[in-house]
Amino acid sequence: MKKSWAWGAATVFLVHVVWFVLILTQAHADWVMGGIIVMLFVTMNIAGLGAFITSYSAPRHPLLLGLTMAPLTAVLATVSNLLLELTGTHVDFAGFRGNVGLFAVSLAYGIFVSAVGGGLGAWLAQRHARLTRPPPVSESPAAPMTSMADPKPAAPPLHI
Repeated sequence: MKKSWAWGAATVFLVHVVWFVLILTQAHADWVMGGIIVMLFVTMNIAGLGAFITSYSAPRHPLLLGLTMAPLTAVLATVSNLLLELTGTHVDFAGFRGNVGLFAVSLAYGIFVSAVGGGLGAWLAQRHARLTRPPPVSESPAAPMTSMADPKPAAPPLHI
């Protein structure tokens, strides 16, 4: 379970680092604005992808483990905003409620996308396991199949 969570968390963390670096770069080079716009969409929804990765590979409790990507994303969004303020880069993602509002909105949206991504990952993992399961092997293939629900005994062989 630790490995499943680590892969999802690493994905979330990596996207937030790329997002942060692009915003810092934009303060000195305007040509990265297209990448920032794309990464805004990716960063907003990364909790869902992280939850998908986590729940797809989790051996137990895949949806619950996937939902843990929501608070991680909310914390990373808030910390990124605080670090941008410390560097002097003005980005007003927090809005009028400040970083507490940013955390709350990021957490609420993160729970939604984590539930969707985690649910899809858990469903696909279950489906994949069902499709790759080998067919059941009978104990003696030559023996006739009888059912316990069938009350009549097998007919005796005919002697002519």
